[in-house]
Amino acid sequence: MQKSAQRSSATAKVHYVDRLDFALAPWAWPFAERRRAAIAQFFDKLRENKPALWNGKLLLLRDASIAGAAMSGTFFETDYAAMLAAVTWDAMGNGVKSCFPAAAVLSADGGFILGEMAEHTQNAGQVLLPCGSVERGDASDGRVDLSATLRRELFEETGIGADSLLAGAGWYAVGIGALLPLVKVMRAAAPAEQLRRRICANLAAQQDPEFCNVVVVREASDLDERVPRWVTAFLQHFWESAGRSTAPSSSSAAC
Repeated sequence: MQKSAQRSSATAKVHYVDRLDFALAPWAWPFAERRRAAIAQFFDKLRENKPALWNGKLLLLRDASIAGAAMSGTFFETDYAAMLAAVTWDAMGNGVKSCFPAAAVLSADGGFILGEMAEHTQNAGQVLLPCGSVERGDASDGRVDLSATLRRELFEETGIGADSLLAGAGWYAVGIGALLPLVKVMRAAAPAEQLRRRICANLAAQQDPEFCNVVVVREASDLDERVPRWVTAFLQHFWESAGRSTAPSSSSAAC
């Protein structure tokens, strides 16, 4: 699913949580109900320049809360056009968040693996962690499993299976404006350059990959204006929690 990364001036807050407890329930989102015609016009205009954009179904989160070490809330179904319009217009409404999982793949030599979004995507040029929207298929018996979303998006965007990585037990919840990414650190046994080459080969085999390039970051100075604030907030929090803000110099290269 196409992503929407917000460039917000809001302050980012990062919380580490051990458990996620999310339900799925139908809900009539007031914003989408009231502004359906304007949303359709907005999306049609976007597709004039980005014809590959697809108005698929996805899940948004409402009434998220953290109690102790657990985060809870309820997902509801809407469509990509409504979500993107709400984020763009700062009109999500009270308690509604674009919540999605992101994989922070950490190489054996200390590099995080990010991807540059391709020209045909909504966020062309932005450099992100592998991530994607939650879908109805990620729910079972009224519960939403973000680990399922994470595994799917990681494999689709990088060709790396989650089973080949050592996943951390918890999640980093990054609250920033209308966005609520949930980041899981996933450690690889391979060094960054080996991972980069593997992902580049996978991208080259796809007809329309979401990523057009792979970027390895190791320290704060590797982050530039292409990296959205939620990604920057997570990385800085992780590095500071580890007792450092810098690491060996980066080894980014084009695919």
